[in-house]
Amino acid sequence: MTSSSNLSRRSSLIDYFSSLPVRSRLPSIRSRKSTASSTNNYSGYTPYAVHQQTMFPVILKDADATAKLLEYILESPNGRRSLSRLARTCKAFKEPALNVLWRDLDSFVPLLALFPNSLLRRARRPGLGLAKNPEATDWDRVLANGERVRSIAYVEAYNNVSPSIFPVFEEFRPRDYILPNLTSLTWKAETSAGLERSMPFITPGLQSLTIEMGAKYPKMGEFLEKVVSKTQLSSFSFTLHSNMPDNFVEILQPNRGLEKLSLMAPGALSAKVGKWTACLPYLKSFALDLSNRTTTAVEGFFDEINPGSGCSTPSSVGGTDSGVFSGGEEFDFSSIRKSAMKITGDGGPPRGAFKHLTQISLIGDTSNIATFLKHITSPLVTIDLSIEDPPAKEDWQDLCNLVSDQFSDTLQYLRIGATSTSRFNELVRSTSRGGEVQLKHLPLEHFAFLPQLVRLEIDLPESAVFHHRDISHLARVCPSLEVLRLCGLAKFPTSFGSPFLTLEGIVPLTTECKRLHTLAIVVNAIEGREETFRNLEASSRSLLRLHVGHSWIKDPLQTAVLLSHLAPHLENIKWLSQPARAGTVEANAAAWQKVSEYLPSLQNIRRIERSLMPKQEIYVPPPKAEKAVDATVVTSECGVSASPAYSDGSVQAMPSLVTVGVEAMAETSSVEVDATPELVDESILATPSFTETEVDARPDVDEKGIEAAPSEDQIEESDVSSPHISLPPMFSTVMPSITGLVNFPIRVVRVYTYYLSLPLRYMLSFTPNMSMLSGTSTTYAHDDPSHESKTPVPGSLEDVSNGTEGSLSEKSMPSTMHAPPPHNATADILADSDTLVFDNASVFAFLPESRKPKRLPKSAPLARHVKKSAHDHNATRQSKLKPAEPHSSFTRTIPYTRYYDMADVKKQEKDYTKEVDALLPETKTLAESGKLQEALDKLFVLEKHARNASDLPSTTRLVKEIIQLCYDARDYALLNSSIHTLSKKHGQLKVAIQTMVELAMGWLEEIKEREGTEKWLQLVESLRTVTEGKLFLETPRARVTLLLSKYYEILSQTPTPAAPSPKESLQTASDLLSDLQVETYSSMERREKTEFILEQMRLLIALAKVKDSEKDVEGKKDAVSGGEQEWIKVRVGGRKVNEGFLALPENEDLKLKYYEMMIQYALHESSYLDAAKYYHKVWEAPSIKQDEKGRARETLEHIVYYIVLAPHDNEQSDMLHRLFHDPALAKLELHYALVKCFTTPELMRWPGIESIYGPHLRKTTIFSSDKLWEDLHTRVIEHNIRIVAKYYTRIKLQRLTTLLDLSPQQTEETLCRLVVSGTVWARIDRPSGIVNFRSSRSAEDVMNDWSSDMQRLLSLVEKTWMGVNAAQAAQARVKA
Repeated sequence: MTSSSNLSRRSSLIDYFSSLPVRSRLPSIRSRKSTASSTNNYSGYTPYAVHQQTMFPVILKDADATAKLLEYILESPNGRRSLSRLARTCKAFKEPALNVLWRDLDSFVPLLALFPNSLLRRARRPGLGLAKNPEATDWDRVLANGERVRSIAYVEAYNNVSPSIFPVFEEFRPRDYILPNLTSLTWKAETSAGLERSMPFITPGLQSLTIEMGAKYPKMGEFLEKVVSKTQLSSFSFTLHSNMPDNFVEILQPNRGLEKLSLMAPGALSAKVGKWTACLPYLKSFALDLSNRTTTAVEGFFDEINPGSGCSTPSSVGGTDSGVFSGGEEFDFSSIRKSAMKITGDGGPPRGAFKHLTQISLIGDTSNIATFLKHITSPLVTIDLSIEDPPAKEDWQDLCNLVSDQFSDTLQYLRIGATSTSRFNELVRSTSRGGEVQLKHLPLEHFAFLPQLVRLEIDLPESAVFHHRDISHLARVCPSLEVLRLCGLAKFPTSFGSPFLTLEGIVPLTTECKRLHTLAIVVNAIEGREETFRNLEASSRSLLRLHVGHSWIKDPLQTAVLLSHLAPHLENIKWLSQPARAGTVEANAAAWQKVSEYLPSLQNIRRIERSLMPKQEIYVPPPKAEKAVDATVVTSECGVSASPAYSDGSVQAMPSLVTVGVEAMAETSSVEVDATPELVDESILATPSFTETEVDARPDVDEKGIEAAPSEDQIEESDVSSPHISLPPMFSTVMPSITGLVNFPIRVVRVYTYYLSLPLRYMLSFTPNMSMLSGTSTTYAHDDPSHESKTPVPGSLEDVSNGTEGSLSEKSMPSTMHAPPPHNATADILADSDTLVFDNASVFAFLPESRKPKRLPKSAPLARHVKKSAHDHNATRQSKLKPAEPHSSFTRTIPYTRYYDMADVKKQEKDYTKEVDALLPETKTLAESGKLQEALDKLFVLEKHARNASDLPSTTRLVKEIIQLCYDARDYALLNSSIHTLSKKHGQLKVAIQTMVELAMGWLEEIKEREGTEKWLQLVESLRTVTEGKLFLETPRARVTLLLSKYYEILSQTPTPAAPSPKESLQTASDLLSDLQVETYSSMERREKTEFILEQMRLLIALAKVKDSEKDVEGKKDAVSGGEQEWIKVRVGGRKVNEGFLALPENEDLKLKYYEMMIQYALHESSYLDAAKYYHKVWEAPSIKQDEKGRARETLEHIVYYIVLAPHDNEQSDMLHRLFHDPALAKLELHYALVKCFTTPELMRWPGIESIYGPHLRKTTIFSSDKLWEDLHTRVIEHNIRIVAKYYTRIKLQRLTTLLDLSPQQTEETLCRLVVSGTVWARIDRPSGIVNFRSSRSAEDVMNDWSSDMQRLLSLVEKTWMGVNAAQAAQARVKA
């Protein structure tokens, strides 16, 4: 034998052991007995063959069970070492154990260790790199074990792998991918070169990728494009400390299979990223960093997910414009508009966004997290939050309320931790320099009912104080808790004092939470009270693990006694003992050590005591036995003599007869009357007389030069007897003569400078035409002193020069300037713009004092003597325009644009009550005498003064009087124009407008009855126009719109040839009401709001039925979709109604009307369960229940019909059983029997159901439909299948077909539908024709059936491995 080889020179123990010579071994006694008759030449030792024959089929028969076993070993203490020993000891476990060991690697070092030691720079530190390049044979072990690797991580900051190794991998690898089966890669780089090293390991089969880049990488976009082109990821985590690439969304857009996504980079909150993530169809887990972001930035993440509809004015929620001109002062309406969005439900993402999201992880401030979560509508199961500690009280309350309200039905795991910044601050304060942590209270009372919550973990460094009321509330709202950790690592230093929560404070948890098995909490363990020990319900059978952390303790024995009562089955108790850390009290740790020593004995005593207690007697039913009884009926025959006795009797009944005669002859008489009419012919001479009169209308004209504008005093003194022209001084300055034609441009420039502020069209109106310049003769109106001015345009501008009022009449204007408007054009002019009447004073009234023309001296020459017309009258701008007549005075109208401002009530400057009291009787007298326009002119003048002085009572009286006079005169056109004009007055008071609108609304019914619908519609449209866009008139506008909607609805029922089609009229009526968002009106009563919403729903349903009738009809507009849009609006409107408000007794009529329409919607959607619930609400109404034999009976029958038609689920089953136990149902025998059939776990044969209940049900209005009758048949079949699945494990398909009374094909279709819906579990074996209703057993169930203990198996493996090592060591010593 050669000298012993040096072990250090061997590549491994395997090479060493394989080089040892094989020594023959004597067989065992059993083998000797079995080979006694054979030869004595024994074969070599083959122990593993025996193991393969006996162990491999048993242990590795189930792959899932083997994987579970190895996972259990790996997670146990020193698990990787145990697995490595198991792989080296047993060949049966070698391959599965190696697969588990190499599956997940946290570094490349284990792979580098597979190279031969001769290639490594240092064999014990493979990460330092290779001394030389590897050959092809050196890669064998690396490639073999590389196929086992599924997950690997690389952290450049650890510096445990030399960068020189990766170029070797890139250049000398024998195949494209060293890790071909890699599915998860975590790469954390600090430099650009470190990130580029990951490309060789990005394989096509990669499913999960985690990238963290610590520095700025300009080529990040190109890197991501390469990753996306090579892989189809299902999980992607991206952490970047610089800005994300601009085309990040476009790069990842093709990868739509992402299920897990984590974005921790600036720019992740952009609206484009939000839209992309919301559209990922399979996204289940989402993580986002909201740190150092504003609430506006968080809101911007959802901007493109659900953009605004644009229907509001303005459409932007963030805008400050209210939509009404405010006279230069703007108010911020964003908060009001956001509140309106909360009421209407707008602003959130659509239901299709994040529809599969079940897990979310957020980091940031509490307010940002709450803002983000309120936009999530997905059924979240897991929520992981990292918040800034301590959180603000309002933000914490909002977050708790939001989580409880929005995810109460699905949330199972909730973890609330602190951000890295808060952790670092806590670490600094916990040191000797930083001082002690300031602990604060974290209230848990803000959480609402969370029935599905299983795990709750709160780990905050500062907010670690909890009170007894917090624990009590938490136990009440979270009854399903299994794991609860409430800042188990918090320390309460002596300077702060003991924890507020005592050990008895966990009694609500042990009482309410029946499945709580793990609890981590810091308490002050004091002695228990007697009431606690007397309460057996406080003893928890499920609590197995308790972590008390740095809890305070006074008496270890009393604490152990209390714990033995609260948790008699506690298996593990842990505490923290860190004497080197500041704030740790060593005495507490020593006391808890004693508690752990006392507790097992006390628990044993406690269990023995409770076992000796008398147990509650359990009712045992008496035994039953079957016995046969002879029940043959004994019959006997008996006879009875029943002969009747007869008797004869006679009665004499002769009637007495009397004969009476009466003479009845009628008297008649004849009379003749001469009725011939008399005719008289007369003739009348009606020849009209004609009179011709000639009038000389050519005035004398003399021409004079104009040197300067005359003063107003000179104008008043001048008097000419000939026909003269009444022109203001302004016109005398611009009216040139032939001799003074040269001065005309100079005068125009001078006038233009005076009236620079007026519109250009106003200046052009005073420009003379060529007839004036050429000196042609001009004809003027006669100066008729009895003729009154009939100017169609009233004016109210005062003359500043002499204090008189006047207007420019037709007599004072040249004929070339006469341009009377057409008859129908005046109303358009009035509707589009105001009308101004200009005289000398009114023109200059618009100019500042410095620009007004100054008075000329009396000595200045005059070109023309002007006399003030005695027939000028007062006029205002509010009069209605009328066509000009030949000899009537004419007023020049200048339209101009105005901006109207609704003014609030300001301080009153002057009181016009006396003027109003004096003017109202005068104007009423004028109106009654036919001078309505003159009366209105005076009222408008005084109204302007009162309005400018903010005299609200006087303005209101004048406004009411104006429209009252128009209404009394039956001039509805003037009434409408006056309402428009008054509402558009500058600085008009809101109260005045509101009073005017309410007064006009009171006349609507009377006008409709007296004048017809045409005048009524004009006034309605005027009121709608006036009230549009004004918040203080939203309620009157809604009421007027309701009247108009009813008009169109009546028009659809009784159409006329000129009216639109009934469908269009009904569409108009529905659109009018649907445009009103009455739920946001603050000035409307709650009942009236509800009535409006119900009216909207009623019209929508009527319109939807009309459109549904046209569905599938060729040539119709709604032939495809029908009234689906209207039905959706009905559902939205139904959600606006508060059912709690309808439950009030005084609102019972609204309640019945609401549920009647919701029943129609439910039946349209074939939602029978909803229909049954709505009928149940109707049945609970007092007026319905009082009518037991009428409406109550009918409603209860409908409840029964629709609850049995509803598909089976938990809610339907619960409602069906509650209805079955209702005493009122027992009075309906047939319906009670039908419900009993569905609640009894027995088969219902359809022929029997059809024969018993069919004749009655088919006569009802519900089951007269073949579709509903077929649905009832389907529900009976589904019930029978559930019963069969309950009583049968396996059944033949033929037998199942017989029980269901169906064909084989129908049976399979129905069974498959129930399996897909999750109602039953079944598998069909078609070749054998067997249906299996029991699922296969899982790996956990198989492992539970094993008789051997897991620890015993591991100990045997350990002993075997030690025995092999001892044997090899003995052989080595023998050889030496």
